[in-house]
Amino acid sequence: MKKRISMCVLLIVITVAQMVAPIGAYAASVNGAYISSQGACVMDFETGEVYYQHNGNSARVPASMTKIMNMYCIYEAISNGEIGYDTLVPISSNVYYKSRNPLYQNMIPLNYNTPYTVKEMIDIIVVHSASAAAVAVAELIDGTESAYAARMTRTAREMGINATFYDSCGVADNRITPIGMATLARNIITKYPGILEVSAQKGVYFHGVYYRTSNHLLDTNYYEGADGLKTGTGSVAGACFCGTAIRNGRRMISVTMGSSSATQRFVDSARLLDFGFLSAKNKYDSIYFSDMSTFVNGNEMPTFARIANPSCAVIILEDLQNYGFDAFWDSESKTLHLSFNPDKEIKPMALESYKGKTGQKAYSVYTQEKVNVIVETEAGSYQFENIYNLNGYICASVDEFKAMYDFVWDGDTRSIHINTTSKDAA
Repeated sequence: MKKRISMCVLLIVITVAQMVAPIGAYAASVNGAYISSQGACVMDFETGEVYYQHNGNSARVPASMTKIMNMYCIYEAISNGEIGYDTLVPISSNVYYKSRNPLYQNMIPLNYNTPYTVKEMIDIIVVHSASAAAVAVAELIDGTESAYAARMTRTAREMGINATFYDSCGVADNRITPIGMATLARNIITKYPGILEVSAQKGVYFHGVYYRTSNHLLDTNYYEGADGLKTGTGSVAGACFCGTAIRNGRRMISVTMGSSSATQRFVDSARLLDFGFLSAKNKYDSIYFSDMSTFVNGNEMPTFARIANPSCAVIILEDLQNYGFDAFWDSESKTLHLSFNPDKEIKPMALESYKGKTGQKAYSVYTQEKVNVIVETEAGSYQFENIYNLNGYICASVDEFKAMYDFVWDGDTRSIHINTTSKDAA
């Protein structure tokens, strides 16, 4: 018995080859491009997939990337009502002297009896990596920096991240893996997306003085779509950076630990991000062969799958010409017009070349040119929403036909049945 239900979509496990060249003792490469990172990874923000890693599960010292965890705990404290953005941050003698100690990068002198708000401190911690400001907020929340560091470690463990923090700012030899750092970045962006508004700033004014960002993917080493997150530098850690960028609606997170120089870390990061975007494009901007079937008025046609969020079954709309549809392409408006013609001869396509290839890539999605699809029915015109340009063909989610024709998903046979001669009003 066929059931009318929301269509389930095949989850196809696609193995994406990670183009990792042989790794020497002091260098690695990603997609053939040299990176100096001693530990690195690039993660897809949407899925959490790690497209590349070099020593990705080996714990290293993160230096001021530690402040990402500090910020997570600050945002959490705000969310919990422990503090607010307008809460004043007192300056202890500990913070006063650390704000003048070159060991605590980057030095911004903080003074007694001066009103500093939590919001001001967040800006200067994230944008300019002011370590003493990070300590000051830690003391505000938990009384002592050591207590706050324990909170940071506990929070990391609750996330499933194996990390240990001894301080709140990254002067101490804290420990976390590249993949752990990317996971932390993904978590803070997911739960507290306002972090990106802060980290995307090229500079901030703090009590009358302008301080530039330490993230030079935003300026001197500009990377399209970059909007965060945090650098780290230290004698043990080397040059580190956890960066993120978004392109065409997809976000990547890169981590480099132990890059060879402050400048090279941004080169390394750009190459990691490039590889992430390329991997996602190859995997998700593609159409794959599927084990599902689509029947139009009882005649089977080729059915594919687009693996995305959400995934969907798709058909090539031009194929409908073999199943009773007339098609007209308007080159001026770049619109494909379809209409069912009951008098048209049905010529079902041969399906042998489509079978037995489930999970294999069939087509690439062409994102450079927008196209439109309009179907004329007895009830009126319908414009497709989920369509994909294959640079010569157009495919669309089969679910779109629910709004136009009688539509049934048969879960037992994994088949979609479309009847163009009726539309069940129910």
